[in-house]
Amino acid sequence: MTKEKQLGSDGDISASKDSAQTLRQRAEEVFRGKAAGRAENVEALSPAKMRQTLYELKVHQIELEMQNEELRRAQVELDITRARYFDLYDLAPVGYVTLNEEGLILETNLTAATMLGLASRGALVNQPLSRFILKEDHDIYYLHRKQLFKTGKQQGYEIRMLRQDVSSLWVRIEATRVQNADVAPTCRIVINDITIQKRMEEELLRAHKLESLGVLAGGIAHDFNNLMAIVQGYIDLALMDLPSGHVSRQRLLTAIRAVDKTKDLTSRLITFSRGGGPSREICDVAETLQDAVHSTVKGTEVRVKFDFMKNLWPAEVDDLQIKQVFYNLTTNAVEAMPKGGNLTIQAENSLVTAGEVLDLKEGSYLKITFADEGIGIPEELVSKVFDPYFTTKKMGARNGLGLGLTVCYSVLKNHDGHITVNSHPGKGAAFVFYLPARADLAVDPAADPDKGKAVKKTLSTGAVRVLIMDDEHHIRAIERAYLERLGYEVTDVKDGQEAIDSYRKALQSGTPFDLVMLDLTVREGLGGRLAMEGLLKIDPSVKAIIASGYADDPVIENYGDYGFQGALTKPFKREGMEYLVENILHGER
Repeated sequence: MTKEKQLGSDGDISASKDSAQTLRQRAEEVFRGKAAGRAENVEALSPAKMRQTLYELKVHQIELEMQNEELRRAQVELDITRARYFDLYDLAPVGYVTLNEEGLILETNLTAATMLGLASRGALVNQPLSRFILKEDHDIYYLHRKQLFKTGKQQGYEIRMLRQDVSSLWVRIEATRVQNADVAPTCRIVINDITIQKRMEEELLRAHKLESLGVLAGGIAHDFNNLMAIVQGYIDLALMDLPSGHVSRQRLLTAIRAVDKTKDLTSRLITFSRGGGPSREICDVAETLQDAVHSTVKGTEVRVKFDFMKNLWPAEVDDLQIKQVFYNLTTNAVEAMPKGGNLTIQAENSLVTAGEVLDLKEGSYLKITFADEGIGIPEELVSKVFDPYFTTKKMGARNGLGLGLTVCYSVLKNHDGHITVNSHPGKGAAFVFYLPARADLAVDPAADPDKGKAVKKTLSTGAVRVLIMDDEHHIRAIERAYLERLGYEVTDVKDGQEAIDSYRKALQSGTPFDLVMLDLTVREGLGGRLAMEGLLKIDPSVKAIIASGYADDPVIENYGDYGFQGALTKPFKREGMEYLVENILHGER
């Protein structure tokens, strides 16, 4: 039993002694009054009557002693029950609070005090409950309290409460009115901490938002890539027709370089499309991180301090996507410190246990922190910073569209990682993220020096027949022009069923096609994947290439699983297409 309860028991004993003395005084007064009014002389009683009276007095005395023993036993049981009640009440997994009609706290348990970061219940008693509720949620609390005392119906609602350190927590309130006779009505409240549940709901909602945005972004990226393929193709054809010294060549080459840069924009959109599956390779994250940060802060007043643990584990990541994360976080820090400041970037190896970090499996991770000295983020906005299109800046081409941190969240999610932010107004912000690491690899594997280098090939010419399928007339015209310049015979159709029919007819006539190029998606009719299934039934040895503006589609990423010998992502360059066609036709694939 706690000291507080022991003091309460001593007080009960003292009160009992005072009560016993008072009762004795009253009893003696009553006895004297009755004795004075009697005419009977006790000394005149006969011996037999005296013995009878004495006997009855002894019996009454024993009876009183037995009753006193029963009372003492009942008091002990009551004390035990009371102590058990206080333990259950104080140490319950939920907070208990009793309020009067004015909202003042009359009674509370230790759990409620602990929940709010207070050392004792005394800091809560006689205080208005509204003092511990976030200002933005006062209206919800007042409305339900008014309804409770007015109607007597139990009220349930969710609000945010404030801890002593000014941080907030989500709680579920269940309030009941209590009405006793001759006593003013009170309100009994049960407080459940639902902060973790709310965080999980926010994560789920954010995932749903990203999924919806992914569908939109994928469609935009596909259409944009198709348009850029047309622009790039016609510029390329124009360059092929112009003499080397023509004044327009340099202008067209500049336009081609601009088209190349649009691929970065579409790759960012593709990050959202259908999950934005990363193409992973073993990577020295420290080197990639430093390169991305240095290129971003160049020309600003921001000073960068790197604090890396020695022998950082390598990670299996999509290098381009992870660079985008580093770029976005650095840009965010630069914008938070327009007059300059320090950006501290820490990286360390971290072994995460199950349940230690929300949404992370047990395993090896790189823990990377971007901490700036900027203006910080208001607490009510912290949970929104990773939401699509959320930004505190003006929207526009220069200021961004509110996708920077959303891209970070999406990329890390797709890498089985996680990102959080800790911030208080005026104290800067710290973005902490975890990236799965390969602790089993002591060093980053030596890079292949020939990786990425184009292998020069002598392009073949000859009577080769190629079938093209694409629903966009201009793309068919560009592909036809590319291939006809190589001396190939080209037939083009606009959907998958026409491709199947043309291939079957050519096969039956003894003039089969040597290669088929299929567009993955068409607006109407059969797309490339289903068309390929039909072609394989006709000719299991068919050679085909799949092309699409959906760079992250499983058919593009794993084309061999669907029977294709190669894949092209729009917009593609003439050299890339010719190189792939030649390799397939000459049996190198």
